[in-house]
Amino acid sequence: MKFNCANKIVIITGSGSGIGKTLAIEIGKKGAKIVLNGRNQKKLEAAAHELKKLNIEVLHVQGDISVFDQCKNIVEKIIYEYGKIDILINNAGITSFGNFIDVDIEVFRKVVNTNLLGPANMTKAALPYLKKTEGSVFFIGSIAGIHGIGKYSAYSCSKMALTSLAESLKIELFATNIYVGIAYVGFTENDIQKTFLDSKGNNISVPLRKNVKQVPQQKVAQQIVKMIERKKFKKTFTFLGKLNSIVNRFAPFIIHRILLNDYRKAKEGS
Repeated sequence: MKFNCANKIVIITGSGSGIGKTLAIEIGKKGAKIVLNGRNQKKLEAAAHELKKLNIEVLHVQGDISVFDQCKNIVEKIIYEYGKIDILINNAGITSFGNFIDVDIEVFRKVVNTNLLGPANMTKAALPYLKKTEGSVFFIGSIAGIHGIGKYSAYSCSKMALTSLAESLKIELFATNIYVGIAYVGFTENDIQKTFLDSKGNNISVPLRKNVKQVPQQKVAQQIVKMIERKKFKKTFTFLGKLNSIVNRFAPFIIHRILLNDYRKAKEGS
C-alpha cells in the first residue's frame, strides 16, 4: 500500500539548498511538515521562506551532523516542536576532488565525517523516536558509491559505506517496521554556488560535466518521494547509473577500464 506523507514530520539534512531543498518542497507539497537542517543559517532561512510561500509548514534547525551532540540537539528541538519524527532523510554531503596522495588527511576525514558519520549520527539520535512512529530512515547515495572513481576517493568510499549501513539497518530494524531505503543518485543539475573541496580543503567551483546529461533536481526529488511512498529499499536513478550498476555486478573490469580511461584523459588535460 502506498505510504501517505500527509501530516508526517520529515527532517531532511543538508536542505538549505540543492536536492535537499527541492526534496523538501516536493514532500511538503504532499502535506508533510518539513524540518530543514544545515550549517548555513542564512541558507536555511531563505529556504524556509521559500517553503512558506508555498504554504508548506516548515521549521529550520541549524546544526552540524558530523557532531553527534548537535544531532541530539536537532532531534530534541523537533520533538519539542512536534512531539514526534516520522521520516529522516540523510541528504547532507560534501565532495573533495584530487588524487588520494595529494588530499590532506583532514580533508579526507571531513568528507567521511559528513557523508558517513553524519547520517550515522542523525540516525542514531532519531531512532528512538522513529521506533515509536514506525517511521522511515532514508539515505541519499550516489552512483559514485557503486564503484570507486579516480580523484574522488573520499567521496566514493563514504558513499559506498552508506550501502552497508543501510543494509545493516534493514536487518536490525526489520522487527520494528521501520522502513529503510537508499537511492543512488546520478549526475544532477547543481546550484550555481555549489562547491567542492580541493586537496587542501579550499572551496572550488564544481567542475563542468561536459557531454554528460544532467537530471533536473525536481525530477530527482520526485523519484525519491516515489521511492519513499512505495517503500523501495534500493533504486538507482538514470540510465547511466543503472548501466553502471549492472555492468559493475557482472563485468566490473569493464567499469574499471572506462573509469581508468576517463582518469587518464582528465590527467592529460590538467
